Amino acid sequence: MTLELNRLTNAVAEMGRTIAGQEQTFERLLAQARTWLAEFSDQGGALRDAALKIGAAVPTTEPLAAAFPLPHVPPRFTVIGADGAQIQPDRHGLALYYLINVGSLVYRHGSGETPQARSVPQLCFREQELYEGALLVSGNLLDVRRDLAELTHLADLVEAEPAGPTLALVDGTLLMWLMEDLPAQGRKEKFDAYLAQLDRIRRKGAAVAAFTSRPRYTEVGKLLHLAAMGGDPRQAEGQPNPLERLPDGDIFAFLASGERSALFVSPKPINATVYTSEGHTIHLCYVNVAGAGEKPVVARVEMPAWVAETPPLLELVHGGVVAQSRIVGGFPYVLARADELAYVSGPERQRLEEMVGTAMLAAGLSPSASSKALYKSMTRRAGR
Repeated sequence: MTLELNRLTNAVAEMGRTIAGQEQTFERLLAQARTWLAEFSDQGGALRDAALKIGAAVPTTEPLAAAFPLPHVPPRFTVIGADGAQIQPDRHGLALYYLINVGSLVYRHGSGETPQARSVPQLCFREQELYEGALLVSGNLLDVRRDLAELTHLADLVEAEPAGPTLALVDGTLLMWLMEDLPAQGRKEKFDAYLAQLDRIRRKGAAVAAFTSRPRYTEVGKLLHLAAMGGDPRQAEGQPNPLERLPDGDIFAFLASGERSALFVSPKPINATVYTSEGHTIHLCYVNVAGAGEKPVVARVEMPAWVAETPPLLELVHGGVVAQSRIVGGFPYVLARADELAYVSGPERQRLEEMVGTAMLAAGLSPSASSKALYKSMTRRAGR
């Protein structure tokens, strides 16, 4: 053990006192945010253009302070969740490769059937898989490929599902904002491939949504500050926003059990430039997924326009995420299981590396890790 925790005792104690002292400020800002939410609830239409200019949540036709009760869901409906994990390419390993593993769960509410669990691993080692131009596929490049693999697998499962109400869920976001940091070459191709999977789900008549637990977005707080500045974007950007660090999820913690907030449009630039042009404009809302009498658990839920603007699909998203979240307490069961199925443990990574070494020996090669990797392995084993 090399982390000397006794050296952190005073810092941890000070951290506790600091957090306690911040509570009073937090409550004051929260009260201000909710006052503005009520005061400017009916001004959404006048704020849309300015909100988009400054990166604030863009209002829809629903009042900003609206709270919509938990809708009735069909007695039988299907929820499918998918999540992915990856092993990054390691230039110090036996060979250069990466792995994407996608886990999924199909849960048929009201059927009495055992949920269908599976995982689909993909080993990528060919040169055309490992590189994009001169760049090794790692970091954000690999994250994008994992996200596409998740949504593709989800669309496959939706297409295979019999006719009936179906909700497809991913963890996090539907907006591939990571693409903004990648080279322009090939970017459109990746967006097209991702949006094609949303099209497959739409053609099947299913709903699709993304679920973010304990969200830290501040886009609604930015919208409320804009409203307080008379809707003037220059004034809003020129004046300090007291809500700039107040998470939107906390603003909506007043929602009763099962209620959702008004719908907003995501202000992310790629939403307007890519998703909107293909008919998939991403909308969002906040939902209290906690049970009656429980402390609020507010999640952010994203969905394409064709879901948000179709009442039966919107109700299926709303009711479906609440039903799923109450199985395990605050997080959709299908996503919790999908994450478990996708996760690649340390022993599994080691076993895969051993398999790679065996395959290389069988092919007449002499595999070896780098000196750095060997040294780290020896010292860490000695430490344990």
